[in-house]
Amino acid sequence: MFTIIMTFVVIVSILLILIVLAQNPKGGGLSSTFAGSNQVMGARRTADFLEKATWYLAIALVALSLLATITQPKHGEEQKSVVESKVKENQPTALPEIPIPTEQSSDSAN
Repeated sequence: MFTIIMTFVVIVSILLILIVLAQNPKGGGLSSTFAGSNQVMGARRTADFLEKATWYLAIALVALSLLATITQPKHGEEQKSVVESKVKENQPTALPEIPIPTEQSSDSAN
């Protein structure tokens, strides 16, 4: 789930970058291209569309970021479960017998 949300975050970020770059802070940009004609998407309607798209994408980015934070796996949680399963697989049923060394008498060393 986290991977899917992060994919959407990247897509929304790229779209937001493109929309912001299409705008011009002084009223030019993409809207100035249509200034001389009275098309359906005239100069004012293009500016409105770009402004609304910027707001919607910014809100979507914030919401997706919060959702990604909530669904993010905790650090080490995945690794811990993998390690626990490996330990359970390799765990012996009984402890091996370890021979206890007996002390040799020091007479043989002399």
